[in-house]
Amino acid sequence: MATLDFTGEYEHRMDDRGRLAVPAVYRLLFEHGGFLLPGPDGQIELYTPEGYAEEKQMRTVGDKLTASARRLARSFFGRVRRVELDRQGRIVIPQPMREERGLDGLTMVIGMGDYLEIWNAEAWQSEQRQIDEVYAELLEGLAQTQGPAVQPEESS
Repeated sequence: MATLDFTGEYEHRMDDRGRLAVPAVYRLLFEHGGFLLPGPDGQIELYTPEGYAEEKQMRTVGDKLTASARRLARSFFGRVRRVELDRQGRIVIPQPMREERGLDGLTMVIGMGDYLEIWNAEAWQSEQRQIDEVYAELLEGLAQTQGPAVQPEESS
């Protein structure tokens, strides 16, 4: 499977029926539908069928003999919803999901590499402010875990 590269920030207006346009540049990737899953930070995650299969493998590791493995499986399978694109390239976000995440009107669709996130516009602004406050620290932490980007030259 080819690696997906969902990037960017897209502003869309959700209608009162919960219909939300998938960014036009990505619609072909959802021609066979997609999967919605409430995310851990107040967003909804939108996966292609291929992305969902990979995410399912990652999130359901374990034999379900432990309570934590069963809970993770319940939170994943019990909350995921299959969606289809309509002729205008929109998906319908189920009402319980919309209410839980405060989605109505102005909505942000954010690229996350291998999937898209759907945010309430105000919640996204708040998240973006938090990211901006710690961005330099996050980069510093990444640099520390990966070691020096450039190896010092050896002297002869």
